[in-house]
Amino acid sequence: MKLFHLSSRRRDEIGATAVIVALFFSFIALPLGAVTVDVARLYVELQRVQAAADAAATAGVTYMPDDFAAARARAIEVAEDNGFPNSGTTSVAVAVGEKPTQLKVTVSSRVDNAFAKTFGIPTSTMRRSATADFNGPAPMGSPCNVFGNEPDGSSSTTPSGTAIKVPPPAICPRVPQFWGAIAGPDVDKNQGAQFETRYCGGGEDNCTSGRNNDFDAKGFFYLVRVAASGVGQSVRLQVYDPAYVSTGSRCTSEPYNTPGSTTAPPSGWGGTWNPRANDARQRYWRTGTTWGGYADTSKPNGFCTGDDPNASLYSGSENAGVTSFALRRPIDTLVPWQGAPEPNCVRQYAGYNANQVSLEALKSDDSDYNPSLAAVFHQWVDLCTFTPTQAGDYYLQVRNNVSLGGTPDGNGGYAGNGRVYSQTGDDTAVRGTGTNNFGLRAVTSAPAGGISVAAYEKMRIFANSDSASTEFNLVRVPPAAANKSLVISFFDVGEGASSGSVQVLKPVDAINLPTYLQNCRGTGVTNGPLSDCKITGITPSGYNGKYQEIRVPIPSTYSCTVTSQGGCWFRVKVSFGSGQVTDATTWTARIDGEPVRLIE
Repeated sequence: MKLFHLSSRRRDEIGATAVIVALFFSFIALPLGAVTVDVARLYVELQRVQAAADAAATAGVTYMPDDFAAARARAIEVAEDNGFPNSGTTSVAVAVGEKPTQLKVTVSSRVDNAFAKTFGIPTSTMRRSATADFNGPAPMGSPCNVFGNEPDGSSSTTPSGTAIKVPPPAICPRVPQFWGAIAGPDVDKNQGAQFETRYCGGGEDNCTSGRNNDFDAKGFFYLVRVAASGVGQSVRLQVYDPAYVSTGSRCTSEPYNTPGSTTAPPSGWGGTWNPRANDARQRYWRTGTTWGGYADTSKPNGFCTGDDPNASLYSGSENAGVTSFALRRPIDTLVPWQGAPEPNCVRQYAGYNANQVSLEALKSDDSDYNPSLAAVFHQWVDLCTFTPTQAGDYYLQVRNNVSLGGTPDGNGGYAGNGRVYSQTGDDTAVRGTGTNNFGLRAVTSAPAGGISVAAYEKMRIFANSDSASTEFNLVRVPPAAANKSLVISFFDVGEGASSGSVQVLKPVDAINLPTYLQNCRGTGVTNGPLSDCKITGITPSGYNGKYQEIRVPIPSTYSCTVTSQGGCWFRVKVSFGSGQVTDATTWTARIDGEPVRLIE
């Protein structure tokens, strides 16, 4: 009886265990496994949602802070490309972040549950957000629609006066005391030409066996920045003095004047002049004094760009070279040379050595009249007129190493040479030994700030105004740069007659910055802490062909008027001391770190 009882008990336990196991699998294990399958699916979907939000935020933020509508449209487009359209079971919400340079994107996705619906949970919503901040490309030199000095136009190249439109709180003088510049590819690097020349004259930084290690065959880029208010507004893009015309850095070799001459212009000064220059006496007469004051030949006037033949400071034989200009459309990658060509906006200008320029060449009634020279010499010349269809950065590429091509445009240049766009490297058959100095402007009816023209991340400028002490806009730094460093470098500064100085100044609209910037440090010729962010004792002998860097820490409290193109501009004050100035310098600026960053 006892053995039977034990055996029966064991069978009962086994049966109970089987029931319990069955109940466990039916009511716990199987549902739990089903839920686990749903959770795994939702986890994968959550990762997809987060990746889409990240991609949308980083793509859209490049339009901030100037064009939120474009930023939102781009973010929604990228989210859809990643499988999450703003419709149906998915949605995309876009908003401005805590700062105007930030964009927050929230992507939501409603997912049907495979097993959880049996427990009354038919769907689950996956939602993730990403916020991106944008330093933006570093525009340099101008927050306005004019880059460099802006001389008067002539009666046939309007406007005859200024075209400057100043977005507050910017400061945009009509004469900031500098010109844009590009040297020929054969000029020695020590002429202030850090990037566009192939050769070194000796003693310059970053050279190997006479070759310039900084050489960039793509040349320089200028931003023609279009804000939302500039879309649909006609833009007339102009260059002042676009061709290299050898006059000397102080215009001592202009057509009517031999170097060092203090005599009156020749009797042939009268007659019929280039019809573009009814103000010929002022435009071509090198002194800034009135007619009859020709004895003062020591100073260039406001029309003198100072195109320099760089006597003996080049490789090979003298060659006037070719300067090429080409406009490219905006591109999401923010890589200028990847932008598509803007139709009918490429021009090339052949240069003129001194022996090709004469008084007679500018007189329309003379047998030696050269209409192509007369059309470009000390004149504003139209590159093209276009109407922006989108906000963003158009890129004006300026090059010195593309052979002349296309067809004469009747305005002193050649149009239609696609090689200016398509040539990615250097063409060593193209030579050039002069330096071409110029001005840029965008003539438009758009409101101030709608269109601006600035150098892109690096700029070569030339100053030839005597005893100059000038403050010019150096670089725009948005609040996204807080806690980072602004790194400014300049190459071959200080070609004045006496010791000079360079000082970095805060934006006029900066909030929470001291009167003079603090904790700056120098690297290069001058090393260590810089009091009030200033370098003194700059001389040609000390800085010729040399780099100098200034690192400016941006505090976490930094803020400025980022909603205006005229806000957030750090400036630089350059003092050359007394005497003559013929300074060609290359400036670069960058913010440490990536221009686009995910902050959450």
